[in-house]
Amino acid sequence: MRIPLIRGLGMWTLLIPGVVALQPAFGGWEGYLPGLAGITAGILLGLVAARFAWSPLVTVLAIAAVYYLLGGAVALSRTTIAGVVPTLETLGRLTLLLVQGWRDLLTVATPAGDFTGPAVVPWLTGLVCGVVAACIVARTKAVFWPLVVPVTLLAFSIAFGVRTAPTAAWLGVALAVGMVAWVWIHETVTQHRDNADILINRSSDGAKQLQRAVVGVVILGLAAGAAVGATVATGHRVNRQVLRDDIAPPLDLRNYPSPLMKYRFYETEQKDDTLFTVTGMPENSRLRLAVMNTYDGNVFNVSQQTSQYRRTGRSVAQDLETNTQLKVEVGEYKDVWVPLAGAPRWLEFGGGRATVLSDGTYYNSAASQTIGTAGLQEGDSFHLDAMVTPELTDEQRAGLGAKTPGTEPLAKMDRVPELLTTLASEYSEGKGTPFEQLVAIEARLRQGYYSDGTKDKSRSGHTTERLSTMFRNPALIGDDEQYATAMAIMANQLGVPARVVLGFYPEEHPGEVWKVKGTEGHVWVEANFAGHGWVAFNPTPERNREPKTEVPKPKPKPKPQVDPPPNPPEKVPDEPVLADQDPADRDDNEDGFDWGIVLLILGVLGGAGLVASPFLLILAWKARRATKRRTAVEAADRVAGAWDEIVDRARDMGYSAALSRTRREAATHLQDAYPDVGIAAIATHVDAGVFGPTHPPEEMVEAVWQEAGSVKAALMAQLPWFKRPLAALSLRSLRKARVAPRTKNRKAPERGEAEPTEGHG
Repeated sequence: MRIPLIRGLGMWTLLIPGVVALQPAFGGWEGYLPGLAGITAGILLGLVAARFAWSPLVTVLAIAAVYYLLGGAVALSRTTIAGVVPTLETLGRLTLLLVQGWRDLLTVATPAGDFTGPAVVPWLTGLVCGVVAACIVARTKAVFWPLVVPVTLLAFSIAFGVRTAPTAAWLGVALAVGMVAWVWIHETVTQHRDNADILINRSSDGAKQLQRAVVGVVILGLAAGAAVGATVATGHRVNRQVLRDDIAPPLDLRNYPSPLMKYRFYETEQKDDTLFTVTGMPENSRLRLAVMNTYDGNVFNVSQQTSQYRRTGRSVAQDLETNTQLKVEVGEYKDVWVPLAGAPRWLEFGGGRATVLSDGTYYNSAASQTIGTAGLQEGDSFHLDAMVTPELTDEQRAGLGAKTPGTEPLAKMDRVPELLTTLASEYSEGKGTPFEQLVAIEARLRQGYYSDGTKDKSRSGHTTERLSTMFRNPALIGDDEQYATAMAIMANQLGVPARVVLGFYPEEHPGEVWKVKGTEGHVWVEANFAGHGWVAFNPTPERNREPKTEVPKPKPKPKPQVDPPPNPPEKVPDEPVLADQDPADRDDNEDGFDWGIVLLILGVLGGAGLVASPFLLILAWKARRATKRRTAVEAADRVAGAWDEIVDRARDMGYSAALSRTRREAATHLQDAYPDVGIAAIATHVDAGVFGPTHPPEEMVEAVWQEAGSVKAALMAQLPWFKRPLAALSLRSLRKARVAPRTKNRKAPERGEAEPTEGHG
């Protein structure tokens, strides 16, 4: 056991670079724990399996037991009792994460350690790799085959890691040095064993071999330790292609209505409520809630491309410099959109729901906005480190007059009011540059009137019908919702990328602590220009610019005998019914069929099939062997094959047959071991068919095979029910039999007891 233990320790050291390579995806020292625990438990389990000669089925069951017993403490401590004892929730999540954990690790933003679940991946991977490596080094004398496991683990960690990996080169060097040391130690020990005089200083040679092996292990440990130290101490980074770059996160934005539909609610129903309390808000900056760049004729909505949203932990953008630190406490606000200032680098939730909020947070870097699927509510809070760029002054905006449109794509728009396309050209007529055109449109819209609808002068909503009605009236009346939507549509019709932004900003800087009221909610437009990025425009008139007279009404007409249809309601529903879509725009899943469930079931079945594939291969191998014996060309060979099936069944149950025995001697020996099974009679029939004067007839061959089937079933019935699957999946009968010398008066083994030598009878 000494040599397998030393080889196992060396293989454990070679697996460490693979553990270290995945650590940057989790962040901090806690990123090492799941992988280190996995390879340690795996090596120990593999050595035990080799020591007691466990079958593949028993080994897999042992892996499953260790996975569930220790998985909670290692990877899901938040679901355990006292961080150690697994609960029903722990066991349930460990089962689901067998399938979902791989996807979760690839779809969350780093550090993945902020989420509950991804740590199961390094724990399970390390456990399996440790068992496989230990079984190879303990059951064989191979030198090069065990090296496949640490290389595979390192490749896996790179693929499931992050693009910017610290000291990736150090890990490669450490693994290469370790592999060279592994091969050198084995070759040295082998050469020394071959050349040494076995009659002189045998014990001294063994001590030297042990000493060299220990020195090799120390070398491997130092190489791995250097890799870990370099990872922590240096900041060298290597960019590489990883799987997370090609995986889209599982977020369905159709489940969330447009945030712009709640603007009128903030404006009127929550105008005096404190939605947020913000500490540290810089002067001349805005709190952004949502960015919308898709218009379908009913609502302006956020981007529906889920590939732009990635699950994020505390670290949102690793390489971003920051100039602002905010603390936001949630008051009367209840929604999924997380308010941000500028471009965030660090977003850390606090309070009792911190874990729930972190697990469901997605960030869209293109729009610089965050959605928390768990929803913010009163009592939640978060800290934000961000790069906040103050709003441009009038002088700075004047310097953008010659700027051309940026390279950002135009907003996706359908069913745009034709009137706004005409007015865009009319309002911008005579202006030379795109920026001057937008300034002219902004100024023209600000000449209108403001109304929040409380005096029934302006309906909410920004549908095609609502905007067309607004711009056809003699007086232009609306609020931020209508003015910003109209300007964004006009800008895109002129070829300038523009989007609508919902957020909050006060009339004057509130100081260190800002209690954000609903009345401070605003909607504005951002347009993209080359060399500068997104520039804010404010097309809404001042809020004190209200119409002083009632809107002119048409002269009364004689009432016809048939009443006309009623006028449209003064206030449209909060969620207007979507108009019919073109067939090409309709969702392929409108029939309600959930393909996600189908994919999940297929994934579970595929995983189960992958786990069961080694066992199915063993059964298929034995079935093919039986078929070849039963369909042999010579009838005598077919009869002998029936006896071989009985002997192989006995071998799988633990019986060791010797090639030196005759068939009748082997039958007598088996009969003594299993007195309740009629074995001697079939041996006589087989000998008669094999050594008879003529070829055995087909009727006899068939009868012998049927009798052999009955004997095999009777032999299996001698075992307890829980040992029968182990016998069916045993590899003993698939190994080449050994020739054992005959001994006189050999004692027959007890039932189920194996002799010290193996071989066919």
